[in-house]
Amino acid sequence: MNAKYKKIIFLLLLLAGCAGTSLLSSDKEEPAPAASFSRAGVQSAGGQRSGKTQGKTIRVQVSGAVLEPGIYDLPADSRAEAAIAAAGGLTEAADTERLNMVRKLRDGMLLQVPAQKAGGGKKAAQRVAGAGASGNAANAHGKNAADKRGASKVSAQGSAGRVRINSASSSELQSLPGVGPALAQRIIAERSRGRFASAEDLLRVSGIGKAKLEKMRAYVEVD
Repeated sequence: MNAKYKKIIFLLLLLAGCAGTSLLSSDKEEPAPAASFSRAGVQSAGGQRSGKTQGKTIRVQVSGAVLEPGIYDLPADSRAEAAIAAAGGLTEAADTERLNMVRKLRDGMLLQVPAQKAGGGKKAAQRVAGAGASGNAANAHGKNAADKRGASKVSAQGSAGRVRINSASSSELQSLPGVGPALAQRIIAERSRGRFASAEDLLRVSGIGKAKLEKMRAYVEVD
C-alpha cells in the first residue's frame, strides 16, 4: 500500500472519531430537559398536596354546657373556641375557669365543656334566698310600722268619729290601719263603681283581705 492510500485511510478514521465524539456529547446533554421536567412535576405535585392540606376539615363532637350540642365540621387547624362558637356559645352554667379555649382540635375528638359544680350553684342559690328573706323581713317590718302609725292616727281622731268609707277623702282613708296612698285611691275607684253597702264590701278592693278588714272594721262606717 502506497503512502497516498495510507493518508486517505487516516483521514477517514479521524473523521469517524470526530463524529463519534459528537454523538456521545449530544447523548449526555439530552437528559437535562427531562430533569427540568421532573423538578416541575415535583413542584406541581407539592402544590396540589399543599392545597389539599389547606382545604382539609375535621369533625368534632361538642357537648356539655353549650347552647347547641352536636357534631360539627371545622377547618383542620381549628381550636376549641371555634367549636364552641359553632355550637351556639356557652351557657350561663359553663365553668370557664376549667375550660381551655385555645386547645387545638383533632379529627374525631369529643370536646366536653364543663359546667359549674353543683355546690357552687347551691351556695349561690342560698345567698339569693337569704337576700330575699332579708328583703321580705324588711318589708314586713315596714308594713307593721305603717299599720301602727295608721292605728295611732285613728286613735287620735276616734273622739271625732269614724271614717265614712263612701265619702272620705284620700287623706282621711289613709288614717285607717294599713291604708296608704295607693290603697286609698283603689278604695275611691271601687266606690265610684258602686257604693259600699257594708264594711264587708271593702273586700272588693284589691289589697284588702279579711285580716286587714278586721283591723279597719272598728274605725269605719257606711254613710
